Amino acid sequence: MIIKKLISYKGYPEIDVQYEILDHVACKVEVLIEKDPKLALDDAFRKVHSEFGIFGFSSLEESYKKAIRKKVRNNYWTELKNLFTSYRIIYPLGLGVIIYQASLYLDDPQNWVLLFAGFLFLAFCWLASRYGTKHKHYKNYASYQTLGNIWQWLNATAMACIYSYQFVYSISNSEDTPALFSSIFQGIVLTILVSFSISVFILPKILDQNIALTEKLKSLYEG
Repeated sequence: MIIKKLISYKGYPEIDVQYEILDHVACKVEVLIEKDPKLALDDAFRKVHSEFGIFGFSSLEESYKKAIRKKVRNNYWTELKNLFTSYRIIYPLGLGVIIYQASLYLDDPQNWVLLFAGFLFLAFCWLASRYGTKHKHYKNYASYQTLGNIWQWLNATAMACIYSYQFVYSISNSEDTPALFSSIFQGIVLTILVSFSISVFILPKILDQNIALTEKLKSLYEG
């Protein structure tokens, strides 16, 4: 489709974004050509593009991507609520009990951080191996690219795994660190790691939902 190619030339490579813009542009172009049959398609397109101001179709693109990000956030909170109101809550609770008991067995009060880090690192590897191969199939869709935020979250998890034990251990064993500060810092690290750990139990559902949406768009636009 010529208009779709023109949209792509304007700097909108994502396929679903192109069609979202196309829905808004095609009708306006058609109206202009009906009013002036001699008007070339390229000229009609440029005229419509100019009507959107100096930012062109960027407002349409941002609106579409914002809606997708909102949908992902809503899905996250919905799945989090479902986790806490279903039998699946036993999984993160069981993980906490196992880590606590293991840290007692190892006789080191800081080992819970290392155990949390180990679990999160394994979870990161599992998610990357399970969903990383899908990247090439959906990389041209903004709906899939929204998952970049999740991969950034996973990267932050990996960094937390690497540094949290070192920080907690050094602070806990420093004679110059006030006991209250040490407790507060350990509480913050524990909260972060627990949040990451709980999210691991719902991320597959979020990823599957987003990939299903992208697959639906892919079959609609490319089928």
